[in-house]
Amino acid sequence: MAGARPLLRKPPVVAWAAAVLCLLPASVVAKSGKAGETEAASAFKLQCSSCHGANGAGDTSVGKTLKAADLRSPEVQKQSDSELAQIISEGKGNMPSFKDSLNPDQIRALVAHIRKLAKTQK
Repeated sequence: MAGARPLLRKPPVVAWAAAVLCLLPASVVAKSGKAGETEAASAFKLQCSSCHGANGAGDTSVGKTLKAADLRSPEVQKQSDSELAQIISEGKGNMPSFKDSLNPDQIRALVAHIRKLAKTQK
């Protein structure tokens, strides 16, 4: 088929934009809208949901055994952002410290995610 254009050919601008995005630090991408929300939700799922559950209620089998806090509760939500960040960083009770596995930006994003959990509680 002479003159047929390859179906998978990408315009140079698209390839260039993709390359630039791949070179940006994750923290730059994370601070922009939905990307930051997605990163926080992913970090929550990876680090927190096994005990606190996807909705933050603490009603997983592990969470019930460890008496994990309901992150949507007034007791948790009345704490300041810095108090919640401190708990995530240093740990509390049965909850381990995450300061070695999460950077300060990720911890702040988790605090914001915890705030959203209370707003979506049914």
